[in-house]
Amino acid sequence: MTVSAEKVVLITGALSDIGRATAQAFAKTGYSVALNHRSKPDDAARFADYLVSEIGAPQVLPFQADIRVRAEVAAMFEQIYARFGRLDVLVNNAGINRDSAFLEMTDEEWETVTATVLKGTFMCSQEFARRYTGTSGSIINFGATTAITGRKNGANYCPARAGVLTLTKCMALELAPNIRVNTVTPGRIDTEEVRLRYHTDDPETRKSFERDVPLQRMGEPADVASMIIYLVESGEYITGQNMIVDGGLLMR
Repeated sequence: MTVSAEKVVLITGALSDIGRATAQAFAKTGYSVALNHRSKPDDAARFADYLVSEIGAPQVLPFQADIRVRAEVAAMFEQIYARFGRLDVLVNNAGINRDSAFLEMTDEEWETVTATVLKGTFMCSQEFARRYTGTSGSIINFGATTAITGRKNGANYCPARAGVLTLTKCMALELAPNIRVNTVTPGRIDTEEVRLRYHTDDPETRKSFERDVPLQRMGEPADVASMIIYLVESGEYITGQNMIVDGGLLMR
């Protein structure tokens, strides 16, 4: 087994907009990066090459696994340790939406979303924590503002993200002091999913979308990545918290 001299981060769902921004931020910070994806090996390989050649990451390797399947999750962690010899940070970024009206939502739509968002976060975190032997590990989970407010057609996604918020607190209590666990909750971030869902490529729609945000703009994936880097690198006395990155939209 080769032991990396650099710290290593695993990012699930690493090919999403926020996943890519997070991978770039860790690469710039000097981390080696394990990129999880479910079904896009060519895209993952190209992105891994980019992080090394253009961003300067020490090492980047893609790992294909469906985080809803325990055997695949466990195998991924074994492969990461075999290739890097260590893992210091887990970013549970993977997620999925299957919107449907509450009275029409199918069991499959419920189970696909909850298995990815909540069960996937649980299993990846468990496999990470079982193997981690250091004293400064970090797990970053992802919340959603709708986990707090709710929304129409999200009776699977919103409760799953709400479950992640509470799971974060449970893990933070049980894994302290050697592993810190926090949630990052993005607001109106300019991602492909948000553009498709809310049609924000239209200038007038975008202006309307930004009007309610105190900082008067949509966030960028890099804004979310910056919070993650802060929690991992500087937030040594922060655990069990939900850090909302939304330009002030959801103040509580």
